[in-house]
Amino acid sequence: MALKVEVVSRQSVVWAGEAKYLRARTVNGDIGIMPGHIPTMALLAEDGELLIESVTGEKNVTRLHEGFLTVSNDRVTIAAKHATI
Repeated sequence: MALKVEVVSRQSVVWAGEAKYLRARTVNGDIGIMPGHIPTMALLAEDGELLIESVTGEKNVTRLHEGFLTVSNDRVTIAAKHATI
């Protein structure tokens, strides 16, 4: 089982692929997401970090600035105002 993840900013698609875990900073604190997660919508923190662990074990860290994330049926969409790898 894997998450289908897409991270986009106003400029471009920052990361897209399959992941086994991700952690993002929201306005209410960090949230960890794995396959089977309940449907969720959250506002991203003004300045936070996104950690994605791909299905191959590769870890990707991205800085996110504002936006939101949604989780539904093992699909995670993260739309950020700015994203920096």
